[in-house]
Amino acid sequence: MKKIILFISLFFAAVISVHAQNNTSPYSILGIGDIESSYFDRSSGMANTGISLSSNRFLYHSNPASYSNLDDHWFHAEISMRYKTSNYTGNLISQSSNNTSSDLQPKKIAIAIKVKKRWTASLGLLPYSNSNYSFYAPKTVLGTPYSTNAYYEGSGGINQIYFANSLAINKNLSVGVHTAFLFGHMQQKESLASGLIDSLLVTTKNIYYNNPYFKFGLQYHKKLSSTLKLGFGATGSFQTKIRSTQSLLVQEGVSTVYSNTNYLSEYFKLPYSYASGLSFILKDKFTFATDYSHQSWSNLNYSGVGYTLTNSDRYSVGFEFSKKVKYRDFIFEKYYLQSGLFYNNSYVILNTQQINDVGGSIGAGFNSLKGLSIMTALEVGRRGTISNGLVKENYVQFTIGISYRDFWFTKIKRYD
Repeated sequence: MKKIILFISLFFAAVISVHAQNNTSPYSILGIGDIESSYFDRSSGMANTGISLSSNRFLYHSNPASYSNLDDHWFHAEISMRYKTSNYTGNLISQSSNNTSSDLQPKKIAIAIKVKKRWTASLGLLPYSNSNYSFYAPKTVLGTPYSTNAYYEGSGGINQIYFANSLAINKNLSVGVHTAFLFGHMQQKESLASGLIDSLLVTTKNIYYNNPYFKFGLQYHKKLSSTLKLGFGATGSFQTKIRSTQSLLVQEGVSTVYSNTNYLSEYFKLPYSYASGLSFILKDKFTFATDYSHQSWSNLNYSGVGYTLTNSDRYSVGFEFSKKVKYRDFIFEKYYLQSGLFYNNSYVILNTQQINDVGGSIGAGFNSLKGLSIMTALEVGRRGTISNGLVKENYVQFTIGISYRDFWFTKIKRYD
């Protein structure tokens, strides 16, 4: 237990020491920001293709049904961090300006225990969406032909504390429920330069989100032959309302023009969603997997100035090679190598153009006999386009995760 407490303490120390987010994401000004598509687990090197996958040693967060496959009598803990760097191009971006950004952030902490032989529970903290942007743009004064320079900046995001339960119905079928509490804060700030007005005019809006969220999953695994294993997984969630409370502050110079801590209270709806995945494991070494996910934003009829929300679809494929050796009376995995590809149509249409995201990933992981594992993944992608006056983002992100497991209140003799 002392090792477990130290493991979790190191993560929170990293959370405190790492600088705040400064990786600019230009499209995160829309909706609830950029919805996180990464799970920061073993599937990261496979382009986050993991809906049909499970493991006796690692957590797969894309499907809560996967936890039931964890080994009996073990406590599992995982933490992850991500470094991301981006480069932006477009007709509106000056070549003399700083068009790159980067940051390093802790992203996940999760634990899981096998409560009973067929029942596993998991608790953790994961990101749901993030918003971070800053740019200059002209702003027209309503009712006049005049315009002034405006600076827009925003930050924040939505996180989820989750408690998941997974139950093995039989040796082939398992089900799971992911129960989460979504919470977060986003700040949006508009600064109008002095000119048409006597001094700088700054409007600051703070938006606070909170509400429960549920996701359901199932997995089915079946041996087709002595060397081939089939895996199928599916998840789904209902339409969910998130409570949104806004405050508004308008300042001209050092003077407060308007202040309201309860400016607006409403609900933001998350759409119903579903996903499915299929995998084949050959000779317990080679894994081929594919995922599809869908979010139905069109039914919510959201729109804003110059943009609308639309249905979002994500496709991904992944491959993994696992090197295993026999150690005493059991099979031990020394390391694994991964690769993957993905394509994602986001939920935003801006200037009649749906913003898409396409890229690939590679990954590797290493396990020790002492219960410690290292997971790494490198992802390269491109989001957006320079057409219709938009911005294209080329990004590279590196994820590292540490997994640790130990016996959980048992007198069974330990061999690994």
